[in-house]
Amino acid sequence: MDSTRGPFDPSVAGPRARWRAAEDRLYPTLITNPANYQRALTQVQAVVEELRRRGDDVAVLLAAETEPDQVLAAACPEGVGLPVDLLMGVACGMRDRELTAHRERVRVSRVVVDARASHAEWATLRGPATPAELADGSASVLHLESGTVLTATVDPWSGDPPFALEIAAADGAATQRTFTDRAEWLAEYERWRADPVAALSETVRMRTT
Repeated sequence: MDSTRGPFDPSVAGPRARWRAAEDRLYPTLITNPANYQRALTQVQAVVEELRRRGDDVAVLLAAETEPDQVLAAACPEGVGLPVDLLMGVACGMRDRELTAHRERVRVSRVVVDARASHAEWATLRGPATPAELADGSASVLHLESGTVLTATVDPWSGDPPFALEIAAADGAATQRTFTDRAEWLAEYERWRADPVAALSETVRMRTT
């Protein structure tokens, strides 16, 4: 197992489910007692820091679960007041999400570098290159010149309008539109793809009037 394994890799699905279950069990028991919550948070953060020190691979987390006493002795030398399996599960889950986020940042960075090298106008950050291929989920593209990120989403199960388009400018400002009609949604997406700078200017004007 290596650090390139993604969040949906079946070989780590079991451990990740176990870590999520630990969070589901631990946090509800703490939220009614602020003192216990803060103490538990401090211990979890100490274990996460120890896991960081041990490496940047999911295999490190699996190994740590097999030797929890050693990990906890290094992370919390004064002892812990939480069930060991819950403490380790929550800490492993947090560290796993850090590793996943880091892999995603590296992947996106490579995508952008490759797109610039090929003199592309857009870089496909996630999902298919066009939302016309989507039946569920999302697709995001980055306009390299303006830094605008265009995300098209299909969610047929929410009960809300199933189609959404989010436009995020380089300065962090974002706007979202929803659509009940697929053709209208795709047409608006293509309008943005055709002239993102003009479309962004129009959106800014609409927000300020």
